[in-house]
Amino acid sequence: MRASLGLKAANHRQAGAHSRAATPLLLRGVSDAVQRARQALDLAADRRTPVLLFAEEGCRPRAIVEYLHARARGRREIVALNCGAAEPTEIDRRLFGVSTKRAVAPDLEPLGRGSALVEAGAGLLFLESVDELPASAQRRLARLLRDGEARVESGRSIALPFRLVASTVRDLDDEVRDGRFRADLLRRFASCRITIPPLRQRPGDLALIIERLVHETGGPARTFTQPAITVLAALPWARNIDELVAVLTKLLAGAGAIVTQEDVLAHLPIEGAFSRRDLTASLRDARRCFERDYIAAVLERHRWRMSEAARALGIERANLYRKTRQLGIVRIARAHVS
Repeated sequence: MRASLGLKAANHRQAGAHSRAATPLLLRGVSDAVQRARQALDLAADRRTPVLLFAEEGCRPRAIVEYLHARARGRREIVALNCGAAEPTEIDRRLFGVSTKRAVAPDLEPLGRGSALVEAGAGLLFLESVDELPASAQRRLARLLRDGEARVESGRSIALPFRLVASTVRDLDDEVRDGRFRADLLRRFASCRITIPPLRQRPGDLALIIERLVHETGGPARTFTQPAITVLAALPWARNIDELVAVLTKLLAGAGAIVTQEDVLAHLPIEGAFSRRDLTASLRDARRCFERDYIAAVLERHRWRMSEAARALGIERANLYRKTRQLGIVRIARAHVS
């Protein structure tokens, strides 16, 4: 279950961990936008109130949460849960645990074995893609945050001292108006909302980010000419750091020590979404192959947020899970440079 939910826990007990935390790629730069974001994160570090991060596709919010966590004093652990990476029942089990007892009209929300809320302890609970949290889980979480305590299977009540940080790619105010997100849960984040500026809004930072990325690849030193940087800065970067890493990986494989504008233009991803098909396959096999590739491409485009991908495909979320199983579509883990 840990792999499918994207769960990870990181212990930060060493005293020097705070000062050694690396700045995430998307927080590098000197633009006003990124400086405001860093200042907001630094101010939020020592507060106990929940934090809501608005970060577009490919912004890698987990790295930003680790940056925030490293600046907070007395934090012990990060427990992270991707709310869009599994079926609603799995998310519910992972967040609230599995209970063998069911209280009648409990005065407090019950938590069972394996609850991430209990695991987080006095550390940090990170809910990635909180906009994907199922409605039932939203209701229970809003009640827990209101009460600040829960009841466990032994019957005793426990405090919930964790620090909550959540990320979203959607405007949750719009989600509330459309009835997809609870207003009382959003109010818990009202005092601390931080927007992470996307790459397209800060072209002046791109050279510094590219310099760091090239350094982290461990390959030979590269110099980008100003015209090359100008071309790259003009791109929309819809998937932000993820897209930049993909483009640079391809670009650096075919360029020399000095990367020119011609190199950039020659290696931009302008090819179609699918390669040419084997024309000897039967129509049935070709349809199945196309369907598999198309669904996989949509899932990758939406970073495997199943609800969002299902809406883009025009099918129910349950049908999407069934099709991924029938077609053998699996998510391939990727190594990130961050």
